[in-house]
Amino acid sequence: MYVVPVIGRIVNIPSKLTLVWEWPLRLWHWAVAISVTVALLTGLVPQLDYFSIHRIAGISVVALIVFRLLWGVFGGTYARFKNYWTTPKAFIHHFTGKAEPRAHTSPSVLLTLAVLLTLTLQSVAGLFTSDDVFYEGPLVQFAEDEIVETATDLHHQVWKFILALIAIHLSAHIVYLCFLRSRIPLSMFTGRKFTEDPDTTWSVWGATIAFAVAVAVFLILLYYSR
Repeated sequence: MYVVPVIGRIVNIPSKLTLVWEWPLRLWHWAVAISVTVALLTGLVPQLDYFSIHRIAGISVVALIVFRLLWGVFGGTYARFKNYWTTPKAFIHHFTGKAEPRAHTSPSVLLTLAVLLTLTLQSVAGLFTSDDVFYEGPLVQFAEDEIVETATDLHHQVWKFILALIAIHLSAHIVYLCFLRSRIPLSMFTGRKFTEDPDTTWSVWGATIAFAVAVAVFLILLYYSR
């Protein structure tokens, strides 16, 4: 443990680099980043209007969400949802420099849950979306017209919230890296953060099962999208 001055006071900084994010979660993070980027580009940029690619990217997001939900139950120590909680007091303490360094910061908990919620809503809605002419999601054939209409409306609106959350996420990392000289933006590359918490533990079997279920979901949805 060493100390550094922050805005006129001394703050304790842990000297231990803790393994917080195990490699399955880091791979998941970058797979989601790529899939969401492709889905947004092919869905919003007219010159990249490739529905087949957009559909595969969307199905990939659904499968990755399934993996994350399972990993949030029996995955790595800090990936489990039971560790994703915070309070207004903790949120304020983070921005006033009073919070102790932990695997999760209060803002990151809120942002992570918001991203998971919006991605789930957007990708699942896409499965039931139709333009009534050329394109339709793989599960439209099983849904009532009212469900398809509602899902289509959601799919055409929720992406705006996703873009906003991405902007917040990237802006926060720019502040951490360029102004606060923090290693936090590197944690999804190295898996490590400065904290006194113990290293994460996880099960290879758990990762295998979660991956297998996610692949099965992907293949089933791909089959019905033909």
